[in-house]
Amino acid sequence: MCLYFIMFTYRMAIIGDPFVMRNFFMMCCILSISVSYASAAKTMRIITLAPHLTELVFLLEQESKLVAVSDYSDYPAQATSYPSVASYTGLDFAAILALQPTHIIAWQGGNKPQDIAKLEALGLHVLSLQTLTLDDIAKNIIDLGEFLDASTESSTVLTNSLAIASKYSQNLFQLKKKYADREEQSVFYYSWATPLMSIGKGAWANHALSLCQLKQIFAHSEIAYPQVSLSYVLRQQPDYIINVAKEQLSSIEDFWAPHRAVINAPIVQLNPDLLHRFTPRILAEIVRMCEATKTMTF
Repeated sequence: MCLYFIMFTYRMAIIGDPFVMRNFFMMCCILSISVSYASAAKTMRIITLAPHLTELVFLLEQESKLVAVSDYSDYPAQATSYPSVASYTGLDFAAILALQPTHIIAWQGGNKPQDIAKLEALGLHVLSLQTLTLDDIAKNIIDLGEFLDASTESSTVLTNSLAIASKYSQNLFQLKKKYADREEQSVFYYSWATPLMSIGKGAWANHALSLCQLKQIFAHSEIAYPQVSLSYVLRQQPDYIINVAKEQLSSIEDFWAPHRAVINAPIVQLNPDLLHRFTPRILAEIVRMCEATKTMTF
């Protein structure tokens, strides 16, 4: 019936009826849009808006469908070959729309809320993932699997995500059990020396520290990432100094050298990309932190 109607309208348009010609043109536009959307549905085009989200897409073996990522998406190395459409300043909406994504994965708590809202207002298919605890990483993997799996003919993506999430949860449970009975120790955890920046009660790293039974000396601070006083750190005499800045260990030791007569806490240097990204790789770095603070060495 639809085909007959189109053929009739086409014939009427040929003879020059203005009303029919206008309707025929509109019908062609609608059909063109419908065909475009149907074609897009067959080819998934994914954009990730944070480094850990890029890593999770690779983890689920969906990288062949990636078309763009965020700044600092550098793991695995192949992730650096994609164009970036997101930075700490916000999103490049023109670039995003030009890429015609079918799926956008956003970081709730990292990307600007107004940017995510704008993507949704544009009618784009957006999944916002939030990570507040170490357990949330497993949930994020499953949610991502469901999001991507809904647009495929098989359930392999979801099945894969369930297996990965289950393994991560088991490993996390074993670590919690292994370090549960450790004696609590105090640490000074900092990411920048000039100015000296630490973490307060709302910071993500506290979850990793607590698993190792480590208490941050600024855990009472209402500011998640406070600028702190060196003199206060020296007075607190933490058991360990944990550095998560991307700098040479020799530079870190040089910073503390003038104060070694006052504080002799061992320095533990950790990889911020592992410890601050919400992926299963975080567990290996937490183990490194737990083991490095396991035995007092001074």
